[in-house]
Amino acid sequence: MQAVVKAMNGELDGYNLRESMSSTIKTLYDIDDDKLQRLGYLKLHTGTARRRYYTVTPDGQKAARMTKKHGFNVGDAGDDTPHRVGVELTRQYYGSRDDVHRVEVSPREDGSRTDLVIVNTDFDRIATIEVEGGRVSADPGVPDDVSSGINDYSSLRHDYRVLADADGESVWVVRNHEVAANMLRALNAGESIPVHIDRETLKGIETGRVKIGEFNDDLDAFDAPGLDRVLTFQQLRNRL
Repeated sequence: MQAVVKAMNGELDGYNLRESMSSTIKTLYDIDDDKLQRLGYLKLHTGTARRRYYTVTPDGQKAARMTKKHGFNVGDAGDDTPHRVGVELTRQYYGSRDDVHRVEVSPREDGSRTDLVIVNTDFDRIATIEVEGGRVSADPGVPDDVSSGINDYSSLRHDYRVLADADGESVWVVRNHEVAANMLRALNAGESIPVHIDRETLKGIETGRVKIGEFNDDLDAFDAPGLDRVLTFQQLRNRL
């Protein structure tokens, strides 16, 4: 478990969050993930771009006598590993661009914390980014009657308003198409949020029939300042 906490903190030698934990950490350490899950120490995520990741729970961190780091340049304390994977993919993608001077992780934004801010070589902010990991149907132990995505709609709407008030492009980085549909559904139903997407399109995004790239092409017609672009983890991987 200590190795997993180190990996989540970006401190495990020879490992980065773009890699599957099962193909690296589990080959180096004797992890009985079934037992640790039963004890409530570990969560398993398998629907993250076909890679397996672990999250050490607060009880697991106590047992391992280690804690997840959080704050500026790391992320929130409560983030599960898929969220941190999304932050790292976003950091690496924007950091590789010639027009980007720096990528700030977990900065404050008028009292609220955003996931990433991108500053270009002219020292102008070109993007403010929210990352949504959430739950997907491929994750183990997800009941059939439990929806994918993020249950806290009010948090998503708060994030939208923060992005709408921020400078630069408003970008949502989501774990996959299921989480994208869930996020858009939350914004669609939010009062005073000018996001209006028909039910058929939302269902198409959720099932994968409507591709995120196609949806982004239609976003230019939206007058929604907190929603300029949606990117999936896999799209970012493909750009690296």
